[in-house]
Amino acid sequence: MDFKKLFRRDSRQTSIEAALSIVPALTDIQNAVLAYAKSRPTGFTDDEMNRHFQSYGSTYRTRRAELTAKNLIVDSGKLARLPSGRNATVWILADQKEQS
Repeated sequence: MDFKKLFRRDSRQTSIEAALSIVPALTDIQNAVLAYAKSRPTGFTDDEMNRHFQSYGSTYRTRRAELTAKNLIVDSGKLARLPSGRNATVWILADQKEQS
């Protein structure tokens, strides 16, 4: 893994340390996101996922994006309205999309 992709080039040392601290948990977090996705057969937004994990940073969204890059989680083709009024992508497990 390219650890430099975990933080921006202009990041402060504390941000770099925080990014590197999650490296051992990447697989665990990805598995947690996959389990969450499996529990949501109609899909989920990043906002819903973050609320589920009580996380308001980018940790879980980034893990979802990694799983999307591996084609394990895909765009359902649906949108959901956020409390802000903006639309959000609804994500779904790839094998659940084939069933719908």
